Amino acid sequence: MNQLFAHVEIKGTLTFSQELLLEGRVEGDVTSTGPLIIGEKGFVKGTVTTRSVAVCGHVEGNITVQERCEVKSTATVQGNITAATLVIEAGATFCGRSQVRPPSSSSVPASSVDNPPKKSQSAA
Repeated sequence: MNQLFAHVEIKGTLTFSQELLLEGRVEGDVTSTGPLIIGEKGFVKGTVTTRSVAVCGHVEGNITVQERCEVKSTATVQGNITAATLVIEAGATFCGRSQVRPPSSSSVPASSVDNPPKKSQSAA
């Protein structure tokens, strides 16, 4: 696991592909094809787009993940969350909107989720 320590501050875009534990501060977008853990000391001010994320620290910005988003009891999220699975623990602070939808690799068109097909009746 890669780690960004508490004393590290990044201003700009952070891109990675392996699992990352972020304990530092990022002012900019975070993009990854791998999982992200934002530790209790971690702070992100920007958009987070990853495969999955566990937030224990602070995020100011929208979060979009393909799989699972966990907002732990120590977390503060100010922004919208879009994920296939969303877990918000008791004690967490979440100010925003959430959208739970199938993973992006799903072949189910959005229109069929919003408007399921009506059952047809056949004459016997």
